[in-house]
Amino acid sequence: MNIEYEITEQDFIHAQRLAIKSSPVRLVRWSRLVLPLFGVALSAFLIRAVVQQGFSWRVIPGSCFCLLFISLPLLKRRSQKQLYGKTTSIHGKLSLGVDDNGLQLQGPTFSSQVGWSNFCRFIEDENSFVVYQNSQVFNIVPKRSLSAEQVANLRQHFEDKILRPGR
Repeated sequence: MNIEYEITEQDFIHAQRLAIKSSPVRLVRWSRLVLPLFGVALSAFLIRAVVQQGFSWRVIPGSCFCLLFISLPLLKRRSQKQLYGKTTSIHGKLSLGVDDNGLQLQGPTFSSQVGWSNFCRFIEDENSFVVYQNSQVFNIVPKRSLSAEQVANLRQHFEDKILRPGR
């Protein structure tokens, strides 16, 4: 099976978000929701302290930490956009070949063949497939450019060839 596709900035950000949501590292998952909520709670505590006891210069460092925690999702999104811009190998037309030996990936600046044994897991959502080579390196296949039949075939290949955790 051969698939031609392009990865847009939005595809890249969606795939990064999916990878963060399903990361086995708890701190990575927490950076998405728990830490910003902690920042909001800490801000509420600081505001309450200022209202009850009056303003103190010691509140400013605490406020900086609150703003840092609250802004983590925005900072992460900004860094993802910058990473997409710097990763020119995924810009333009890409080609994915799938067979019993593995995946053949080809782009404007690269061509590689990766055996199934090099992939450790895959995840998917309604937007894309994310296929991991290790815990930090993964390939993105956006579903928007695939037919329903191609999505089903690709999913079947991934399920058959890539060991899922717990299998």
